[in-house]
Order: sequence, then C-alpha cells, then structure tokens
Amino acid sequence: MAQFNRHSADMGGPSPTALAFQPDPEKRYKLIYLARRNPALAPAEFPEAWRSHAALAGKFATSLGKHFLSSHQCVKDREEGVSALLTKDYDGSTILGMKSWEDLLAARYHPHSLEELYEDEKRVFAGAVDNWTMAVEESVIVDGDATSHVLLSFVSPEKRDGFDLASRAAAGRLPAAFPDAKRIVWNEVVDPAKAYRFAAVIEVWFPNRDKALAAASNDKALENLGQATLASATESVQMLAKLNLARQTTGSDGATEWTQTSD
Repeated sequence: MAQFNRHSADMGGPSPTALAFQPDPEKRYKLIYLARRNPALAPAEFPEAWRSHAALAGKFATSLGKHFLSSHQCVKDREEGVSALLTKDYDGSTILGMKSWEDLLAARYHPHSLEELYEDEKRVFAGAVDNWTMAVEESVIVDGDATSHVLLSFVSPEKRDGFDLASRAAAGRLPAAFPDAKRIVWNEVVDPAKAYRFAAVIEVWFPNRDKALAAASNDKALENLGQATLASATESVQMLAKLNLARQTTGSDGATEWTQTSD
C-alpha cells in the first residue's frame, strides 16, 4: 500500500501556486481527485466503502460542507468490452463544485474535520487523497446536467508551452465526437496535484450506460477525448465511470440532496 503523507494543512496550508492564483469572479472552481482503492478492498467492495467515507464527511455539513455546491463521486465502470485505452489502474474520481475560489481554499485546508477524514482514508484508499487532489477552473462546452455515466480524461501535456490554449481549442471539437453527450466540460488545472502532472481534466457526461459504452468503444472518439496530439501517452489517464454518489446543495440554508446509483 502507498505511504500516507501528512495533509497540506499540517504543513502550513495552501501551496504557493494556489496562493499566487488570481481567480476570475465569472468562473467556477472545483476540486478533483483521481483515486486508487485500498488494495485490501476488492473492486466490488470499493463503491460501498467510498460511500461510507462520504457519509463520514457528511458529519461536517455545517462547517466543511458549507463551502460546496456539489459533489459527484464517480467509480470506474468495469464493464467488459471497454476500450483498452480506458484500462489504466485507477478506481474512481470525485468532482467537487465549490461556491468560490475562497471556499475552495477554506474547504481543502479546513481544520479539525480533515484529521478524522484523513484517518478514514487509510481504510478506503491506497494513498492520501490530498496528494491526488487538484484545483481546476471550469469551462463549460455543452451545458447540461451531470448524469449517470461519464468519460473522464486527465491530460498530461507532452509539451507545456501553449498547451492550455491548444487543449481548450481541441476540447471544442468534442461535441462532434460525442453527439450523445449531455454535458461536456474542459477544466484547466490551476493548482496541480502532488502526485500527478495533469494540466487539464475533461468531463463528458452521458444519459445512460448504453450511450456511455458506445462512446467508450469508439477509439477514434477516445483519441479526441485524450487529446492524443497534445498529451503524454504514458502519463495521461482516461476512464469510464458511473455515478456512485452525488450531493447537490439546495436552497440558501445549505441543505443537501443525495443520489445513489445501484452497483
């Protein structure tokens, strides 16, 4: 099992990159992490273990939770017949929508609650989630609802110079590659994860498994998703995932609504 490192909060808070970043008040910001399960858990056991970890986080709804707009916990879909481009050894990703950049920083380095959550991470994951977490700035390409299945692309650039503009332009061609998608988002990584070199994260959401599997079986479309002409083939990751648990903030009182899919 990977060694767990101490949280950034224990080491003084936000990174220099996060502190130097100048947010755009017109943009939305998110935290995204790409996870591996604790190898002591079988793949079939991981979704429930992850949901129970989220239930623990729910204990802090009035303190930690007040900074969030939404949470989408997406677990890898292990359906047979999926393209080999989607078989790298990761188990899921969580996408956390924040109310503002300031809320993002407050949630990521929140005192007290993080220590209890960190201890439970050892049961669920193969490493500390903080090491896998990146802050992103959202650019919506197709504006619809996040649905039941998603293709995710974590893009590490082959060359960093000019990548952001080229990657965003390439993402603009995704609606043609995935005509059944209900929502498409290109996220620029503005504060990288310690463990990864990703510079962009792409979300392509589908209304059902059949549509998602059809898209995930189209290697040409997946080359567009993976931004093959811009990305490092060895360091980039694509994944087909299904919604495991979702939380949406409703109303000014910060009440939340949870949705769970069947395994």
